Amino acid sequence: MAREPKIAYVMLRNAHFGPRLAASVELCVRDLIVHSRYARTTLVVCPPVGDPFDGVEIATIPDPGISGNLGKAWGVAQLLRRRGVDLAIVENHLPAAAFIALTSGARVILHTHAYVKAPSSTLDGAFRGQEMRALSGFAFVSEYALGQFRADFPGQRAVQRAVPNGLDMQAWSATKPKDRSILCVGRALKHKGHIEAMAAITRTLCSRSEWSARFMVSDPAAADREPETVDALRAAAEPFNGRIRVDSNVPYAEVKAAWERAEVGMVLTTGPEPFGRTALEAMASGAALITSGRGGLAEICGPCAVTVEPSDAAGIAAALGELLDAPERRAELARAGRERVEALFDIRTIARQMDEFIDVCLGEGRGQARTSDPGRPAALPL
Repeated sequence: MAREPKIAYVMLRNAHFGPRLAASVELCVRDLIVHSRYARTTLVVCPPVGDPFDGVEIATIPDPGISGNLGKAWGVAQLLRRRGVDLAIVENHLPAAAFIALTSGARVILHTHAYVKAPSSTLDGAFRGQEMRALSGFAFVSEYALGQFRADFPGQRAVQRAVPNGLDMQAWSATKPKDRSILCVGRALKHKGHIEAMAAITRTLCSRSEWSARFMVSDPAAADREPETVDALRAAAEPFNGRIRVDSNVPYAEVKAAWERAEVGMVLTTGPEPFGRTALEAMASGAALITSGRGGLAEICGPCAVTVEPSDAAGIAAALGELLDAPERRAELARAGRERVEALFDIRTIARQMDEFIDVCLGEGRGQARTSDPGRPAALPL
């Protein structure tokens, strides 16, 4: 009987693979592994973490004595070779993925949760194309992100597939008692739409004293780059004497509990979002959602959310006020959103899609990886 393949997920930088400060990438990787049929033979290679997730094998990125991400990639490649890894799934870093593919002896998938930057010139395109030819596959978090890649890099022969984030719907409850609260969650960056959400909330809550709001912003690196975003949120919340809270870098368990209590969620990313896990969590928890619907958010929400234009401050405030005043509409959206997530984004379904993609890239039972990829599912219904 053939042995199960050895799989490694690789996170080179700014990763915290543990429950205290995990971001969407780490949560996605944890969920995919735990629910994979290859869970027993999968490890995560990541920076040191004091409190890692339970149930997943961890290997710390070795110190190769060479600085920079390529130095880290060299250390990872040697670790993968020693461990006999068959397939490495590298998160969000094309140069490292290509380098690991060339030096580790393993096949490599680039698993990207963002957009692959379009080539800036013919020379840049040729160089990036050379990097990509070393890879066995590309996994994207949405059909939108996959479409952007194909438009920017036509003719790539490695197999490509959209594999969205998933949630363990057995662990998410939409039946717990709800507070009259509005919740916004995400990284502390301007384009995430927190400022737009705060403007609508402050305008709306003035005449609705029974409602409160909470912002849970994360990513210390983002906060360091854009401290003015968190400062602006706290300044706007101050006159409300605690009815609007702004919290930073709280544990994921607290974020999940807050979603399960919130009656309304807001995800107003101002540009095309590659995916939008916070929208998925809002719908899973039975929160009625207001969203910009940009990029991958449309694939998550479909018709099960209120869609607004993020640059229309008056329109957002009006939509929020109407939703706060319409309990039957909130219940309708909550029910439809939960059903959509259960049908399309349960982690068991998503992990199975990733396992099938791994099989394609390994050439196990489906032939060698190829551009046509007949196993790729159709686009999600909108």
